[in-house]
Amino acid sequence: MKVVCLGWGSLIKRPGELRLAGEWQQGGPALPVEFARTSRNGRLTLVLTPGVPLVPTFWVELNYATAESAKVALAEREDCKLLAIGLWPGPAPRHAVGADLIAAWAQEKGLDAVVWTALRPKFQGQSVAPESAEAAVAYLQGLGPEATAAAREYVATAPACVRTPFRAAFEEQLGWRQSK
Repeated sequence: MKVVCLGWGSLIKRPGELRLAGEWQQGGPALPVEFARTSRNGRLTLVLTPGVPLVPTFWVELNYATAESAKVALAEREDCKLLAIGLWPGPAPRHAVGADLIAAWAQEKGLDAVVWTALRPKFQGQSVAPESAEAAVAYLQGLGPEATAAAREYVATAPACVRTPFRAAFEEQLGWRQSK
């Protein structure tokens, strides 16, 4: 069984204990992704977000015997509940943004199964994305030194092709550029 995982953020450079069966590859489905989730350490992380432009994603084959075991492993890496992990084929995750695009891509590629992180946007304690790039920038400007460093590092190490409106604002207004 060929199970692949999709990625667009920190998972690509830091897969943790997730067992990859190869290297991350470009050519995943274009998905609506934005820096729209406040993490525990204050960073704004990339998540599937309704109504934002599509960006390229990456994919990698995983080394698990079943799609369900790959889903469990991804949930462990992401430190989230199983309900926040998408699995195709199967019922859509609770946050199903992009699930139709993932299904079409998987069928076109002839894959057996796909897993992905399906966390919702979350900003300032609410289950919503920041209302604008300016709101996201203002939030980041209000972080303390440690949280600012973590947020900046996250943005700088996200894949260069993941060009979002918020990322453009972070670069322009905060000077946060892609790391070399």
